[in-house]
Amino acid sequence: MRAPALEARGLSRAYGRLEALRDFSLALDAGECVALVGANGSGKSTAVRLLAGLLAPTAGEVRVCGADPHTEPDAQRARAHLALVPDQPLLYGDLTVREHLELVAVAHGVQEFEPRIDALLERLGIANRRDFRPAELSRGMRQKAQLACALVRPAEVLVLDEPVVGLDPPSQELLVTILAERKAAGSAVLLTTHQLGFAEEIADRAIRLDEGVAVDSGSPREVAARAAARGWA
Repeated sequence: MRAPALEARGLSRAYGRLEALRDFSLALDAGECVALVGANGSGKSTAVRLLAGLLAPTAGEVRVCGADPHTEPDAQRARAHLALVPDQPLLYGDLTVREHLELVAVAHGVQEFEPRIDALLERLGIANRRDFRPAELSRGMRQKAQLACALVRPAEVLVLDEPVVGLDPPSQELLVTILAERKAAGSAVLLTTHQLGFAEEIADRAIRLDEGVAVDSGSPREVAARAAARGWA
């Protein structure tokens, strides 16, 4: 049996007496999309940071295509497999949008990347901002630039933390299309969102977090229905 593309077992993170995430487990297969849903402060972003290797767990373990993102030399292999779109765009202030994509492409060994970058910028509607630096961009444009950085490189696992924040409705629809294409190509997709409607459009499964604990799981529609019945936001 093939191992999951992204796996977590008993993952926990505590800050003193505060448990931001407790005993979280996940198995995400190639070609599948799972949405972590819940209100702000429910533990979604903590889970993403732990899974991406940006935050050390208090307990539990993570595997990205079999590699541990928290232990070298496995961590380097895990980073090569996983592309992250964080909740707040992390861009270099002195690089243009295009230079960001060139840097990522070179770092990940993408061959003949110039046409790929041009096509990606055009599709995301930021071709006319290719020579702009982050300070010159709106929140939505910075979000698209960060998304482009994740898409320009190969990645078996694509992780997006609140990807629709700052995007207008047409851009959200485009994102759904792009993620569906990545799924069809065999990428595993994990996203967080507080918008269950968006999760229903793309996710195969949803896991609802509340105060750091997974309290429900199932199809996005089922999870949304149960949340409404219980009066959850």
